[in-house]
Amino acid sequence: MNKRKLIFLVPLMLSILGCTPEPYTVNVGYTNGTTSGRHGTGEIIVTTLSGGMVNFAMGAIGTYPGAMSTGGRMDAPAHIEGDWAKGNPEPNSGYISYHRISADIPKEAEAKMKLMDNYYQNLDRNYGSMQVIVDGPRIRIFYTKDCSITLDDCTPKKNIDPNGWVVKGPKGIKDVVVLFDGIGESSKTPFPNTEFVDLDKRREFYSN
Repeated sequence: MNKRKLIFLVPLMLSILGCTPEPYTVNVGYTNGTTSGRHGTGEIIVTTLSGGMVNFAMGAIGTYPGAMSTGGRMDAPAHIEGDWAKGNPEPNSGYISYHRISADIPKEAEAKMKLMDNYYQNLDRNYGSMQVIVDGPRIRIFYTKDCSITLDDCTPKKNIDPNGWVVKGPKGIKDVVVLFDGIGESSKTPFPNTEFVDLDKRREFYSN
């Protein structure tokens, strides 16, 4: 086989075998929270670039950062799909609106995660937090290294963020990058095929 044929066949074989670089992954805890009072979550599935799926729904939530789980390794989010509900301010009084979303996540999510991991001069922390935050119809995904201005040295590297991607989280204490910020569909009644349909039926039954 001559060299010309070999040069042609090598990239062809790589494309057939599907050889692609390993995805950029991070060690994270999973968080599901809100900044606007009581909410309930059905399923909120984040699909990553590699095809992995993480469910961020953790039942009833009412604070930020909110409910947390131990998490694991995760690459950049690529799509979000799920449903949630805004609670009535009165305890045990059901929900006042229902929301759902199915949306792609901007492609710069991975670049934002890499920036966050390389942002600080002195913070030596090999884990972070992936946060899905719901507020009425609004749903956001934050990635943070949990650097606290009251506890850690959060001095950024010089000229590290020309795009201004790093912002303060809702409490104004920790730096985050916003991977997604979207508005879902809204309804006064539960969307079909969600757990809120059964919850409302049970609530109506017991109230009669």
